[in-house]
Amino acid sequence: MNASTRAERIEIRATAELKAALEKAAQLQDQTLSAFVLNASRDAAARVLGDQTRFTLTEPQMKALNQALDAPARELPGLKRLFAKPSVFA
Repeated sequence: MNASTRAERIEIRATAELKAALEKAAQLQDQTLSAFVLNASRDAAARVLGDQTRFTLTEPQMKALNQALDAPARELPGLKRLFAKPSVFA
């Protein structure tokens, strides 16, 4: 990360034990505490956000999904009746 693009500040409080563990982990990774916490937080955020926007499938699952998407739409009589009624928003 380019230091000139970092304008926002994040402040956190931690127990002495947690801070010591984070400092030790950062040292083992040859990183500063700030860099370690920022990188770990960025990775966690990417995982959480990715879980909300992407999913992975095996090859057989992908084939089944494509078949389902390519199949003709089923006729749903209840849905057809619903759309035949005037809209409550009209």
